[in-house]
Amino acid sequence: MTNTLSELTNELVARATEGDARAVEAIVQALERPLFNVALRMLLDRQDAEDATQEAMIRIVTRLARFRGESRFSTWAWRIAVRRILDFRQQRAASARSTFEAFAEDLTEGLDEDAVERTEDAILHQQLKLRCGRAMLQCLDGDHRIAFVLGELLEFSSSDAAEILDIEPATFRKRLSRARSALSAFLNRHCGIANPEAACACHRRLGRAQALGRIEHSEPASPEGTVAALRTQMATLSELRRVTTFYRSEPESKSRTDFVTTLRTMLGAIH
Repeated sequence: MTNTLSELTNELVARATEGDARAVEAIVQALERPLFNVALRMLLDRQDAEDATQEAMIRIVTRLARFRGESRFSTWAWRIAVRRILDFRQQRAASARSTFEAFAEDLTEGLDEDAVERTEDAILHQQLKLRCGRAMLQCLDGDHRIAFVLGELLEFSSSDAAEILDIEPATFRKRLSRARSALSAFLNRHCGIANPEAACACHRRLGRAQALGRIEHSEPASPEGTVAALRTQMATLSELRRVTTFYRSEPESKSRTDFVTTLRTMLGAIH
């Protein structure tokens, strides 16, 4: 995921603060996709993620005059957004939605041991892998989940991530390390993409996932290639690096909400 907010300049923010509609629109367009993807990983439910993203962007746009340039605009904006996402339906974002033990049990149910990995199902396998990865994140509590998203997926430095979360850098590093270790251990024990000896594999779970409605056909295909290609790549990596590659291979999801139009209507700031 690209942190496009880093491309926004203080001059653009100043123009937006003075009422330049195009500058405001540029900020919203840069904000919408990265914020939505963070919200989706924190909240899992797409509608919740869209609502949280919209509320986060409203807070940022309406508080532009408070930006003093004492830190990078991207850090300032992420701090506001992450706080709103974490506050949104607080228990959903802050608590673990499942446990690694319960998720492991779910993965063993309905496996089709005789299933064949067919090339014509490649996109479905990618969509299932994406859904499974998001569900795995929900086994972490909010503090560790957001640490992993900021540090491992958005690649913020520990000092920037700590500023966003209003914690000490050492605390952030500990949370990130614990999150990475927990996800890595689970992935390498249970996921056939990371470990060919594991029982679970996307083609073995596909039938049950379709029956339960767990495939989101609107999700984009990964630009990094198929699940089979990712499995080959993972075989060359250390166990700890596999979890990073597993998540960074995910394509960015796009919200169904036109946030520019929505904010234009709600705020009257974009014409």
